[in-house]
Amino acid sequence: MDAKWPGDRPLTFRNRQAVDKAGNMVCRPFHVLEGFFMTDADKVVIRVFPYAKQDDAMARLIPRRPLRRDVKTKKVFIKAKRHYDQCKRAHKACKFARDTVLPSRVLDVGTVDDPYLRLFINDAEEHGEYLALSYCWGGEQKVLLRTRTLKDMSKENGIQVETLQQSVKDAVEVTRMLGFRYLWVDAFCIIQDCKKDQQKEIGKMATIYKNAAITIAAGTAQRAKDGFLKQAGAYLPDERVVVKGATDKGTVYLRSGPYEPKHTLDKRGWVLQEYMLSSRLLIFSEYELLWQCKELELQSVVGGDEALEYLQPLEGLPWTSFKEDNAGLYGHDDGEKLYLWKTVVEQYTRRLLTNPDDRLDALRGITRELEVLWEDSNYFGLWEKWFVELLAWYKPKGAGPKEEELQRSDRAPSWSWASLSRQVMYTERFIKKDAKVKGWDTLGTRSPRHAILHCRMLNAEDVGQVEIDEDGDAISGGCDEFPDLYKKAFRDEVKDREVQVLFLGVVMRNLKELGIGLVVIHVGNGFYQRVGLAQFEDIIAWEAAGYQEIKLK
Repeated sequence: MDAKWPGDRPLTFRNRQAVDKAGNMVCRPFHVLEGFFMTDADKVVIRVFPYAKQDDAMARLIPRRPLRRDVKTKKVFIKAKRHYDQCKRAHKACKFARDTVLPSRVLDVGTVDDPYLRLFINDAEEHGEYLALSYCWGGEQKVLLRTRTLKDMSKENGIQVETLQQSVKDAVEVTRMLGFRYLWVDAFCIIQDCKKDQQKEIGKMATIYKNAAITIAAGTAQRAKDGFLKQAGAYLPDERVVVKGATDKGTVYLRSGPYEPKHTLDKRGWVLQEYMLSSRLLIFSEYELLWQCKELELQSVVGGDEALEYLQPLEGLPWTSFKEDNAGLYGHDDGEKLYLWKTVVEQYTRRLLTNPDDRLDALRGITRELEVLWEDSNYFGLWEKWFVELLAWYKPKGAGPKEEELQRSDRAPSWSWASLSRQVMYTERFIKKDAKVKGWDTLGTRSPRHAILHCRMLNAEDVGQVEIDEDGDAISGGCDEFPDLYKKAFRDEVKDREVQVLFLGVVMRNLKELGIGLVVIHVGNGFYQRVGLAQFEDIIAWEAAGYQEIKLK
């Protein structure tokens, strides 16, 4: 099979399995095709995996068919249980998922054909194995745990299975088929109309997902009412080649690399920490059932020649980041920790939240876990140890609908990325730090809202002329600014107040040093408020500026 490469060099693909161990040519179906071309420096090998439809003329040569595997057959569940048993028995890295104290509340799912289940309240701190569900609500659920339903749901036959939303109903079926008794589902294990209970249970999320025997990930369900055990369609690669024969022609579909699953869950804010904290994941994907644990990368539960090779998800931070004894492992030194946290924030803020005020709560499980392991405090999404460098977040130009951010939220101080409801990015790592934290003002809250910086400050025009274009982006020769808000919202925030820049530190970009500064305005009583981030080339201009204490709110 011939193809063209840039420069019109012919690239011939050959059947990789058409040669036996002795080097003899044999007639075999085309499972894998390999081709190569020579560069000035090396030989480049390209491998592709061909597919053909059953009724296509190429089916007699290409054995690989469109992939569609029923995720609810007995065979699939038996293989999934084997993965779990093997993981529990042999994977040292998965030690957190153990027989442990059950959460405050779990659903007791009963037997396979039982039309009822009940809410089990674990007042006596009983031990046991349980599964947890990770799914999209996609709107209000019709049956929830509320203060008035708590007593009835905890009775024998307290919940009728048929009344559940389909995703929850499917999770009950999976739990039963895998031979487990208990299932944790947020809608039924957190009292939805009690703020005190919500805050208490959300604070336990890290432990709940970390200690779950398996987390069921409803990858394809956009809403709770959709369910995830029914599949539609089959996998075929997008790339295809029409092959002409003597009497007919056929179509070959080609996959050249790992497949990246497209899951609705991957867009949801709450799900990031559920994925990161879970010891084991059973993912109900578009075409087949997937497994991932701390020791095994994302892969097909069934396996075999037909199985896809999967692109590993970015949110799979190294598990060593969550190990108490990670000396010598990735995530141990400060540079790696800082990089990991910046990655978490960048990925998390790309995701969606139904309630923007969940901006910090949906990440609290991770922060509380890392506070213990890193022996540090996290204030509104910024770590105390690297506070100055973590102030250097910015809203990338063109990120999100412009009308969305009309004003800054008071759920977090202006210096926190959580005060916005959109994607943020971080600058490169500082090679020099110019400012430092002098103190905090907690005002009686758990996390301090006011930070006192020891830093240098200049008027914005002394750093570089700032001009805001029609899209709300600031442009200038020696200074580039990234306003936190768009257009009118930015102007309304600044008003006629003088814009200042606080020098935070220096990064290296394209072998050139760039200064990074916090753009602020004075808001009275000695306090300054963040309105954006600046990067500037003229670092010498700061030499005459003296250090002073600036209070940020």
